[in-house]
Amino acid sequence: MGIVHHIVARHDSRFWRKIDSLGLDYEHGGPNNVLGWAFSVLDIGEDQPEWPKVERLAAKYDLGPISFRTVFTEDEVDAAEWLEMGASGQHGYPQPEDDFGFIEATFDVSDYCHICGIGGLQNAPFRLRAEPKAAHSQFLQLNWVFDEFFVRREAREGLMTEGLTGFGFRPVVLHKTDEPSVQVEQMQILSVLPPALDRAGLTAVTCKPQNEEWRPGMQPGHAERRGDPYCGRVKYHLKYRGPLRFEHTALAGAPDVVKTHEWFGSGGQAFRLVLVSQRFRQAVLKAKWRGLYFEPVELNESPT
Repeated sequence: MGIVHHIVARHDSRFWRKIDSLGLDYEHGGPNNVLGWAFSVLDIGEDQPEWPKVERLAAKYDLGPISFRTVFTEDEVDAAEWLEMGASGQHGYPQPEDDFGFIEATFDVSDYCHICGIGGLQNAPFRLRAEPKAAHSQFLQLNWVFDEFFVRREAREGLMTEGLTGFGFRPVVLHKTDEPSVQVEQMQILSVLPPALDRAGLTAVTCKPQNEEWRPGMQPGHAERRGDPYCGRVKYHLKYRGPLRFEHTALAGAPDVVKTHEWFGSGGQAFRLVLVSQRFRQAVLKAKWRGLYFEPVELNESPT
């Protein structure tokens, strides 16, 4: 397991001259984009000898918060009993797209918070602008909806053959024609865990005025300006080091695919994480289906 930092800065920043002197490879941004400037990008692991110097340079040139991710070894992923499942990329937007109209078109919003995004119970099919174009991916995901997955027919049939549990399938609709897609269906996840997350090391965000994300000068969002109420619920940032940890007893006897009780995200966006058994991952690997990634989670033997 290692930590990799993702540094993005304008291509003309003096920071990059110093990086050049260290002999590090990075993605060079050109000056001819729409805005007249572009960004260069460096990914560097904490195990690289240059990292301490790069960290100091980033602070010196005031590059702001640097994102990072945990990179797991193949052995660590293979050894995990449970894993977080995510999509390799997002393809299109749920419809209707304007003003996030898909929310009320797809969910019962009686428990939905328009300020933080927590809540909402699906009561209608997702609507797509058009048939997905990622022809070589058997699993797909939409922008803005990070806890739902859509599958092509071969994956649907394969998952059923494997006898995996915790999900069903429902049609999705093409928005312009109001006809069901002939290429993909939603893999609807049926189970939500009880509270199980070990919150140590995570940043909580409470839906309240001037919460943990608030900074002087920040402007209120649309829902706040129109006077929508704060719900007081909590979600967590996805920026953390190492694997997430969950109480083992919550996953004992669980189906192969579940959603977490806890919500994640920032600003007005919220979603649950999707956890899958190693059995589910092995079925995906055996079939060589594309479009997913898996990261191990740890299981605590004692209550969180």
